[in-house]
Amino acid sequence: MPSLQTARRVANAKNNGAKTIGQIYKEQSDEMMNWTWDNDIQSKVCYIYDFFHDDQPRLAEGMTYENTTKTRIDAKFIVKSYQSMDKDQVDYYVQFKPSQPVRFTEDDELYYFEVDYKSTYGNTFPVGCYLDIPDDRNVYHKWLICREEKANQFPKYLVLPCDYELCWIEVKGKDRIKRRMWSVLRMQSSYTIGQYTDRVFTRTDNQNKIWLPLNKYTEKFWYTTNEDTTMRIVVSAPTEHPLIWACTKIENIQPVGIQKLTIYQTVWSDNRDYIEKDENGHIIGMWASYFDSGIAPTDPSTPTTPPSSITARISTSTSTIKVGGSYKNLTVNLFNDSNEDITTGYADATFTWTCSIDNEDWTDKVTWRAGTEYNQKKVKFPNDTSVIGKILSVKCEIVNDNLPIESEILPLELTE
Repeated sequence: MPSLQTARRVANAKNNGAKTIGQIYKEQSDEMMNWTWDNDIQSKVCYIYDFFHDDQPRLAEGMTYENTTKTRIDAKFIVKSYQSMDKDQVDYYVQFKPSQPVRFTEDDELYYFEVDYKSTYGNTFPVGCYLDIPDDRNVYHKWLICREEKANQFPKYLVLPCDYELCWIEVKGKDRIKRRMWSVLRMQSSYTIGQYTDRVFTRTDNQNKIWLPLNKYTEKFWYTTNEDTTMRIVVSAPTEHPLIWACTKIENIQPVGIQKLTIYQTVWSDNRDYIEKDENGHIIGMWASYFDSGIAPTDPSTPTTPPSSITARISTSTSTIKVGGSYKNLTVNLFNDSNEDITTGYADATFTWTCSIDNEDWTDKVTWRAGTEYNQKKVKFPNDTSVIGKILSVKCEIVNDNLPIESEILPLELTE
């Protein structure tokens, strides 16, 4: 027969909205972990973000966080196993506070995850995000969150160190764009002598894996059965004869949020591949299939369309804005004369937002807030009922290489 104390817990469980005593114990454990979090030597102040919110994209260690676009997050860093001579892979995990949200609203810094990843691909937060973790010397290193380890009590997430900055050429219509992104190199479990011989030919036999976050750039990776037409990349130390690899398999559903490439070693070609050097002769980029087209690849920040033929349009969820209401999200996109979206080519541009009512400037009277993307902004209108029914005209000026582009005006009706 249950004790009086147990009976009281059952009664309290119903009042608390819980179904079992175990759920109450779970809530109490979560509260205790939150209270004692900072006392654990594994607890660290980390920063989480996606590729598009990385304000120091060329760094994998030694990052700083003054005026950062990354989001601060508390985590515990857990080493489950260590590398040995006969073991290729090491298991690292992070654990977040039980109070850490995994779903986000428009007012949250991480709301972009809901829009760009969960709604688009079906990711479970935070799989596919980068995480900056400090070491014992408080030097931050970039990691990739690769998988959720589900648990009833305290879930953990597999993280792997970002150890290679992958360079590749993205083909987008008539444009060819140079892309860079930090990735994780993974070893294949099998070993070979490096050559395969059939009845006729002998060829290289060396495979590897590379993992990246799944996003609007990496989703465009492709492969074919023909070694001459499949996607080729450089995975190599910066030498005069880099190692070239061909994509032979792509996986992106186990788990959703990680783009996994299986790559097969092929050969460097001076007629197709290119080593980019700075003015001092240092290698700053290694590009496979660079000369496969007569169109030279360009940096992402270099638009290929003259500003005179570019149109900028602002979009939002509704055509109204509430007086004294919450923030309203605004997004400006740029289009060429073929109506193709070329916004990504202006990631390094300056976006200046203004607004007016009846030709009177209201830019400094409203409240502005940074959006989740470089081409987004949030605006909040003050509680001034005298302008209800009037039109707030919003526009954005985009300046790239000292060339300005003015957007079309977005009219928003002011409502209660």
